[in-house]
Amino acid sequence: MHKLNNEFGGVSILIPAYDELLNLRILLPEINKVLDDLPHYPKEILVVLPSFASTNEIKEIENLGARVVIRMPTDSFGDALRTGFAAVSVSSEFIITLDADGSHSPSTIPEMLAVAPSAHLVTGSRYAEGGSTDVTLTCLIMSRALNLAFSMVFGLKSRDLSGNFKLYRTSYLSNIELSGENFDVLQELIFKVREIYGAEFVVKEVPYHFSERNSGKTKRKLIPYTVSYLRTLTKLLFMRISSKYFFRKN
Repeated sequence: MHKLNNEFGGVSILIPAYDELLNLRILLPEINKVLDDLPHYPKEILVVLPSFASTNEIKEIENLGARVVIRMPTDSFGDALRTGFAAVSVSSEFIITLDADGSHSPSTIPEMLAVAPSAHLVTGSRYAEGGSTDVTLTCLIMSRALNLAFSMVFGLKSRDLSGNFKLYRTSYLSNIELSGENFDVLQELIFKVREIYGAEFVVKEVPYHFSERNSGKTKRKLIPYTVSYLRTLTKLLFMRISSKYFFRKN
C-alpha cells in the first residue's frame, strides 16, 4: 500500500526555458516574492536552459535568484524535465513545474502547496470552477477534447491534465523512467504515477487563469504538438489495457 507522506518538506520551482530571458526577467522576481511570503522551509528555483544558452544569460538568471541547469543530452522538452528532476535538491519533497513565458501565475503556488500534503499530484486547472484561459475558441475546443481523452485513459476526473503547471512529489520520481521527447512527456509521467498508486492515487485541481505569453513566440508547433499527443494517447491506452489484462490473468 502506498500511503501519502504528509510531512511538508522543501519545494523546488522547476522552469524549462528555451530562449525566454525577456519573460524570465519578469517571472523570476514574481516567484521570489511569492516564496518569500511562504513559511520557512527549504525552497529553490531551477531554470533549465538549452545547450546554446550564453554565459551572460546564465549569469543574469542566477542574479535573479535561480539556479541554472543545462538540459542534456538534447534540447528537447522531455530532456529539460528529466534534467531538472535530477537536479532538484534532496531537501525538496515537492516540485512545481511552470512555463517560462508568464502564462502560469506564481500567485497560484501557495494554493497548490496548501493542498499538496493530501495529494500525489496537484494540477493547475484552467477548466475547474474559477479557472479560465485566454486562448482562441479553436484552441480551447482542442484542449478540452484532449483533456477529456486523457482523463478517460487515466481513469481520473481531473479536467486539466495537458498543461505544465503541476506539483509533483520527489518521492516517486526516482522510481519512474520517462521516454517522452516533447510535451507529451507530461502525460507519460502522470500515467506512470497513476500506475504506481492505483486506486489510491489522489489528484487535486487548483483553478488558475492561463494568460497569453508576455513576449516572444510559442515553442509549441500545432501539428507536431497534436501528433505527439495523439501518439502518446494511443500508447498509454494500450499500456492501460495490457496492464489490466496482465493483472486479470495473474
